[in-house]
Amino acid sequence: MLARIHTDHAHISTLLSVLSAKAQRLKQGQEVNLSVIRDVVDYLQRYADQSHHPMEDILYQYYLDKVGDTQQGEVHQLAIEHRKLREATDQLFDTLNMILNDAVVPRERLIADIEDFVGLQRTHLEQEEVRVLPLLERTLTDQDWQQIHRLVANKLVEDPLFGDTGDREFEDLREYLMNSESEQ
Repeated sequence: MLARIHTDHAHISTLLSVLSAKAQRLKQGQEVNLSVIRDVVDYLQRYADQSHHPMEDILYQYYLDKVGDTQQGEVHQLAIEHRKLREATDQLFDTLNMILNDAVVPRERLIADIEDFVGLQRTHLEQEEVRVLPLLERTLTDQDWQQIHRLVANKLVEDPLFGDTGDREFEDLREYLMNSESEQ
C-alpha cells in the first residue's frame, strides 16, 4: 500500500515538474502546448482525485479511528486538503478548457492558476511524504495494513498513464514524457 502511494507521489511530482516548466515558458513569453498541460490536469483530475486521494482518505480515516483522533492534527487536515486540491484541479482544468475553446483568458491568469496548483500539490505531497506516511508506517500493524487493503480494494484502479494496461487514453502525454526524458 505504502509503496503504491510513494510511486503515485513520484509520478505526480514528475507531472508537477512538467507544469512548472510550462509556467516558466509562459512567463518568458514562449508558446507552450496547452494540450499537454490539459492532459496532465485531466490525468490528475481522473486518477489522483478519483482514485489516489480517496484511497488515502480511507487510510487516513482508519488511522484516525485507531488512534482516537477526533478532527485534530495534520492527518485530519489531509482530507480537507484533498478537497482543496480537487477544487484547484477543477479551476485549472476550467481555465485550460476556456482557452482551448478560444475564450480570451489573460496569460497571467493561466500562469497564476498553474503556479498555485503546483504549489498546493507540492506542499501536500511533502506533508504526506515527510510527516504523515512515516507516522502511519510506525503506528500501523501488519493486521491494520491487511484491513486497510480490504477497505481500499475498490479504489485501486490501474494507473491510466503510468500503468501497464496499454490504455491509449493518455498516449500523447505518455509520448511527451518519454520524449522529454530522452532530451535530458
